[in-house]
Amino acid sequence: MTMEKFMLIIREDLKRIGALTDEERFSNMPEQMEWIKSIAESGNYVTGEPLEIRGRYVSKNEVLSDGPFIEAKEGIAGYDMIMAENIDQAVAIAQMCPLVMKGVAVIEVRPVSMLDTLS
Repeated sequence: MTMEKFMLIIREDLKRIGALTDEERFSNMPEQMEWIKSIAESGNYVTGEPLEIRGRYVSKNEVLSDGPFIEAKEGIAGYDMIMAENIDQAVAIAQMCPLVMKGVAVIEVRPVSMLDTLS
């Protein structure tokens, strides 16, 4: 069976995250790591990491040092790359995320386009 690659884009309230200590922010990490371990054991996990709140927002004419990340209510807090049979299986995996189950995050599930590499 052919597997497809999906990006799970984890979105959280960045203002809430910004007010937390690192200890508070990563208090869900043991449960999150168990979820990731289960995906890895099934052979579906590729990679993933949490993202810092700070960053740069780049447009054609400017670079903003504190992009709109913290001003936005919801932003990207991390990502996971997985392999799944189809988007329905990828969604089922995303629904089991502890952050989603607790209601502190939502996950956008996006198929990764496989471009033919140039020779």
